[in-house]
Amino acid sequence: MMRRSEFLELQSQPPPVAPARAKTVSLLIAIVMLIAGLGVGAGATYFATRPAPATIGQNTICSSPFITNYSGCASICSSGKTLTIGMLLDLSSQLSDQGTRAKSVSVLAINDINSFLLSGGCNLKFTTAIDDYGLVDQTALTDLQNFEASGVAVVVGPLNSGTAQAILTSANTNHVVLISPSSTSPALAISNDYLFRTVPNDAAQGLADGRIFVDRGATAAIIIHRDDTYGDGLASATSARFQALGGATIDSIPYDHNAADSGTLDWTTTLNTLNTDFNSNVGTYGAGHIAIYCVCFQEYGAMIIKASSYSGFPWSTIPWFGTDGEATLTKISSGSSGPLASQVKTVSTLFSSVNNSKTLNLYSAFTSKYTNLICDSYCLGSYDDLWLGAVSTLQAGGYNGTAIQANMLTVAANMYGVTGPLTLQPSGDRLPTGYQIWSIVTKSGTPTWVLAGNWDDATDAVTWTSGSGPP
Repeated sequence: MMRRSEFLELQSQPPPVAPARAKTVSLLIAIVMLIAGLGVGAGATYFATRPAPATIGQNTICSSPFITNYSGCASICSSGKTLTIGMLLDLSSQLSDQGTRAKSVSVLAINDINSFLLSGGCNLKFTTAIDDYGLVDQTALTDLQNFEASGVAVVVGPLNSGTAQAILTSANTNHVVLISPSSTSPALAISNDYLFRTVPNDAAQGLADGRIFVDRGATAAIIIHRDDTYGDGLASATSARFQALGGATIDSIPYDHNAADSGTLDWTTTLNTLNTDFNSNVGTYGAGHIAIYCVCFQEYGAMIIKASSYSGFPWSTIPWFGTDGEATLTKISSGSSGPLASQVKTVSTLFSSVNNSKTLNLYSAFTSKYTNLICDSYCLGSYDDLWLGAVSTLQAGGYNGTAIQANMLTVAANMYGVTGPLTLQPSGDRLPTGYQIWSIVTKSGTPTWVLAGNWDDATDAVTWTSGSGPP
């Protein structure tokens, strides 16, 4: 387990995985360990124990402790089919950093899944079909309908909650399972639907962000947020938490997410409101006690560039705060926005997965293959999502969305991935553990994301990393 005291630079090595609180792991979970695949040298088998080969013949895959549908699994395992898992990714808009990582890690995941199946005597294979929806809801809906028409029963994605909300009715109606590594809006925490999310929803992130405001000395906050399901939900959750801790929300300023995603938003209206709000309240609270909180995606970079033209910039003397929509994105830390993001000591939270040897093996394989990329928590989640879709198909005994959906919670509860235990709540959202705190600092003249600390949900405590935090 990587120590919290390690000072890690995102551009030079993969991001560390912060330790989560101690958990009681069931014997079944301990027995059934999802490894990071044969292709990355993580181990020789997906499952730690199996019945003797004489009992099950050549197929050792379907006799794992949590595959209860042996006959169905054995049937699809011997089918010789190649099944396609769809992927709805953003490769061209405000989450393109994240989408590129997910696309890249999918190559490793599919290779590892197929190697595992072959090693267990299963001639079933999986492949992916990747569509770039560019954060455009209608494009994602059309892509999903095309997947449906071609017989795809599992889709990894979409990446953002707004699009997930826009296409969920179609997924529910046509029985296509959506597995998102990064959709977090509390509005989509719905039981018995076809959306599963291998991250906690933002009710948890709001708790973390509100606590971090207080830890940095804030007594008031100005919130800037996307006017979509994600932005509205997280802004509301964080505001409620901050107020419960005694803070005051001066204003919550929504901006047009469609204009931001297309790159046509000039930010003048948003920043004029921020400027007025700050100047009207700085006498009451002080410049060192007003948090500026941005629930954004990559457009945060464009906003901060525009903000720097204001005479009062950066207004607050404590860090600007961000979210998982900004954390670790190199399009923010690079270019013209990088030095400005470092100047305001940008602090952003990101879901904290549980480190294990499988994680480190995947980091090694990923950085060897993709030397200009890093694999963050959502990249790791994309890898796990493909495994979850594949194993749920085996348990279902066929590539049938209805059967796969019915088995998802059980399969996830008994899998341990590169992000740790995959246990989901009845809503299909992951159980929360904690959040990493990332900050942009300038090292040797280069703005760089570094791990600055952690928030733990069991203790509601913020721990800063020696050498890099607090900012």
